[in-house]
Amino acid sequence: MTENFVERLKAEWFLRFDRILDDSKTIPSSNLKCLELCQARCCPRVGMRQMQSSEIASPVVVLLPFELEYLIEKTGVSRGLFRLWPLALTPDVTIEIGMLDLGRPCPFLNESLQCRIHEHNPLDCRTFPLLPFQNLRGNLDWQLGENCPSLALLSPKFTDAVKRVWQDIHPFIPQGWWDLYAFADHWTGWPETGQTG
Repeated sequence: MTENFVERLKAEWFLRFDRILDDSKTIPSSNLKCLELCQARCCPRVGMRQMQSSEIASPVVVLLPFELEYLIEKTGVSRGLFRLWPLALTPDVTIEIGMLDLGRPCPFLNESLQCRIHEHNPLDCRTFPLLPFQNLRGNLDWQLGENCPSLALLSPKFTDAVKRVWQDIHPFIPQGWWDLYAFADHWTGWPETGQTG
């Protein structure tokens, strides 16, 4: 029963991710000048200059439920590249959420600081510098990644399209994920590898 429930949810999320990727082909350009103005500040890597935590635009990447499995299936990346964090879907069902850590090299950047999995990159990356959150009423709201160096150029059409994507999936995201996402945004460091609490 539990296994069937998880497999059904996984299949539903995979369909959502397929739709998001298909729709993203028609999302207007963000107008951000990432390659011209940014040194991959949202994904620091070995060999780049040392950065203060305040300079890092996106402290952590949090994958949606089953997005880890989707990325593995579509790109062949290793599960071991992510920090895994438990997420309770029900009192009896827990899955693992994949995350990329603050201040650690993004495992998907190539030597030119471009994303090797850009076609399937996580929604948290794909929709940056818009950062979703739940307000006190549980409604979807937005912040901007203020350290993005080309934020002033952000296209309103891109912003509207990204908000629609998140609004479409908002009803399906468990509250525990939102709690984790909000908590992760304030982390200043992680426990050593292998520890989750």
